[in-house]
Amino acid sequence: MKYCVPLILLLLFSCTTKKNHEDQRFKYLGQETPDTIPRVFGEGIISVKGRFDMGLTISPDGKSIAFGVAHESDPEETCIYLINYVDGKWSSQDKSFLPENSNTFFPMFGPTGKELYFAKSVNNSETDLWVAQFLDNKAINPKSLDSIINSKSREAGHGKAKSGSLYFTSNRDDQNQCCGDIYFSQLNSDGYSSIQKLDELNSSSDEESLFLSPNEDYIIIQAWKNEFESKHDLYISYQTKEGSWTIPERLNTNINGKEIEQRPFVSPDNRFLFFSRMHITQEKGKDIYDSDIYWVSTKSIFKPYAYNTKIEATVKYNKKFEINFPHDLFKDIDDSKLLYEVSMENDSELQEWIKFDSSSLALNGVWKSKVPLTIKVTGTDSSGNSGAFKIKLGEKDN
Repeated sequence: MKYCVPLILLLLFSCTTKKNHEDQRFKYLGQETPDTIPRVFGEGIISVKGRFDMGLTISPDGKSIAFGVAHESDPEETCIYLINYVDGKWSSQDKSFLPENSNTFFPMFGPTGKELYFAKSVNNSETDLWVAQFLDNKAINPKSLDSIINSKSREAGHGKAKSGSLYFTSNRDDQNQCCGDIYFSQLNSDGYSSIQKLDELNSSSDEESLFLSPNEDYIIIQAWKNEFESKHDLYISYQTKEGSWTIPERLNTNINGKEIEQRPFVSPDNRFLFFSRMHITQEKGKDIYDSDIYWVSTKSIFKPYAYNTKIEATVKYNKKFEINFPHDLFKDIDDSKLLYEVSMENDSELQEWIKFDSSSLALNGVWKSKVPLTIKVTGTDSSGNSGAFKIKLGEKDN
């Protein structure tokens, strides 16, 4: 038979309760929040009809929003704007907050809110990554990052973790200059001294922009894979307890359509995903490009995933066995309560001689199979999102 058991992660629950209380500070321009269908964000304020709005970032305290605007016909007007929540209202958009604010892209606040990272092209060069101190709603002393990060090729998307680790996209290994990959650099006492290409997250397609969770537990990637009749789409990957990344999974079709979805950002309270969606329409025989910023609830995005899969499992025919699953077998970014279901690999009921102990999350019994069997553990959160882990057991494992 199948077994279902709710697992309450007490420590995570206590942190989440406090976080939900703090989330009331965030003021999303006073707009009605979306559910699982994306809506245009800040229509007429941030997303302006006929304008190419590209990418958004929100400070950790929720009081500053920086967003990019592109002008194909006038690259000097491609820049980053800022609005601030002051004295109970949002300010008008301002681009003077950042010195020499032209040909600037990909704004992203650092995890403390005291830094603003962005990409910049100087004299029509490929974009490099820059950083400015962010103080009193001003970006101060902007400077390009070290040469270990910046190359002669394009550097674009980026994100910094609380640990100081920097993730970014770069074309440095691509001779055709068409396809970027994701790189990682760990902060040490000497700063950023080396970089590593993250093959787990890369593909043969162009990875251009990304959003990195400040806790470094998930990353959302924009990649041009031409899947499902679409172009640029958004994918999510999670970091496991051992430090590896799961295979990037395409987000649902409410988010990824036939348009181009790019420049992901998740709100500091983890409740909303923001992204740019580019539309191409025809007017008098010409292609007309338009891009707005959308937002959507993350409740259909974050799923339980296999986090700690280091399990000691030994069985022998006609002998008693017990297999203890770790209580952090699964992790869910935004849910503290999971419903566990245990079945055979094909979703059929467990063999009658296999029992599941809900108090200890353990399988036990007397092993009656002479051939290996695969058992499937599924974790489901309160939004109905599921993740699965499979374990193969049998004499061949010994």
